[in-house]
Order: sequence, then C-alpha cells, then structure tokens
Amino acid sequence: MKQNLEQIRARNALACAGRGAIAGKDDGEVIKKIPPLIMNHGLLAAAAYAMDEKNSGHREAWDGIAAHLADPAVNCLPANCTTCADMINHLTGPEAGSHDLKLCTAEAMAWLSYARRFIRKKS
Repeated sequence: MKQNLEQIRARNALACAGRGAIAGKDDGEVIKKIPPLIMNHGLLAAAAYAMDEKNSGHREAWDGIAAHLADPAVNCLPANCTTCADMINHLTGPEAGSHDLKLCTAEAMAWLSYARRFIRKKS
C-alpha cells in the first residue's frame, strides 16, 4: 500500500527525532523557532541563517528538512539534496523556479508541524 503525505511527513519527522541530531543550547527546542523564521523571512533566508556556525542546532534541523524534501515519496528536491547547503544550492540554481520554492516552503512548514511534536529538548 502507498502511504499518504501525512504518513510520510510523520515518518520523516520521527526519523529525524530518532537521530538525536538537534544540538545547541536549546536542543530540540530549536525546531520551534524555524516556522516563524520562514514566515517572516522566507525559506531561503531562514535556511541561510542556519549556515552560520554560531546558530547551533539550526543546521541539524535544516538538514532534517532537506532530507524530508528530498525523500523520493515527497519529491520536492532531487534525491541527492539531503543537506541544508544542498537545498540552498538547488533552490538558488537555474533549474529551480518560483514554483519549486513555494512548493518546498509549503512542504517544509507541513513537515515542521510534525517535527515540533516529535523532536524534543533532552531532559
């Protein structure tokens, strides 16, 4: 049976939470800061913020977003774009248009609604 998009989002959010890769002073709480950044500044600007080394935890969270968008079942990004840097490079390249950016933004926001529930601050 084929899974629906909600199941895929939940599966990928659980996989990201299971890796325990979200670091930084706020641990998994960083995932809650990303949706407002996207809404206020856009997907690319929010992702660029994650590339700064002092924003600990953001890079790992954005790698989770990129991995979800590159999942063949989601197909928003090419399968080889599984990191934040890969995602930025693809979305700013000549092969990606405005529609691709809008699609990635909407799907990232949908995935984040699951990630917020599964990725938690370490006790």
